[in-house]
Amino acid sequence: MVIGVDFDNTIVCYDELFQRIAVERGLVPAGLPARKADVRDCLRGRGQEAAWTELQGYVYGPRMVEAPAFPGAIEFFARAFRAGIPAYVISHKTRNPVIGPAHDLHQAARDWLAAQGFFDPAKAGLSQDQVFFGATRAEKIGLISELGCTHFIDDLEETFLEGSFPRSVRKILFAQRAPSPAISDVQVMSDWRQIQEYVFAVPN
Repeated sequence: MVIGVDFDNTIVCYDELFQRIAVERGLVPAGLPARKADVRDCLRGRGQEAAWTELQGYVYGPRMVEAPAFPGAIEFFARAFRAGIPAYVISHKTRNPVIGPAHDLHQAARDWLAAQGFFDPAKAGLSQDQVFFGATRAEKIGLISELGCTHFIDDLEETFLEGSFPRSVRKILFAQRAPSPAISDVQVMSDWRQIQEYVFAVPN
């Protein structure tokens, strides 16, 4: 078994942070629900796509330290570490934002993982060389293949809908909703407890 895990919105939970910073900047009303998708839809609905893109760079960069991990995510990596099962973070993330200051998003992500204890052998046991960033979705999928993943966990259906996604990899969609009918053989899990029970219960 070799496990691959997406990073943004799969390991890291940004919902409250996006809403809080968007309110700070006067981009959305204070009563908007604390969900990233609601912030995005509000800004796009007002024709403020550029503001949304810049906000992402700011949140994923200098403010990322304020985001929590999803409950159970670090415990998942810890269990893989204890069991001797390779587990990788494989993310689709450009090094710098498309719009706005050139924050190093890769370093911000690595700093966040360190601060959360993912690189601590007493906690999750992840190493720096188990973290990969592909600048495009195609590069991310290439890494999934190159690293020999047997399972991949992602919050985005688009990853699994790519024609290049390896058919032999077990798809785990981290979501609160049913997947698109276009995705075949996908397991939908709403929290990391469910993911842990599924992944570590299935045969290698």
